[in-house]
Amino acid sequence: FHFQVMWRPGMIAGVTWSIGNIASILSVEYLGEGVGYSVVQSAMLISGLWGIFWFKEIRGTATVAKWLVAACITVLSIILLSYEHKSATPG
Repeated sequence: FHFQVMWRPGMIAGVTWSIGNIASILSVEYLGEGVGYSVVQSAMLISGLWGIFWFKEIRGTATVAKWLVAACITVLSIILLSYEHKSATPG
């Protein structure tokens, strides 16, 4: 079993994931659902770009084009969600 080798990277990944989850909850709480959720969802674009360019997980022109269409829909959705931001001042 590879516990002696993998415990440290696994622990670091778990702590990093937990910090990211806490940060996403706080961003939605303090920025509002429209802006905070938009910021959180933009992480999908960054991970997709890492998958295409660094890890080479997506190959082929047609597949990358499909991802690009999905990314454009995501960006459009982020922009539309960002308009839901409500002012902190009452009235």
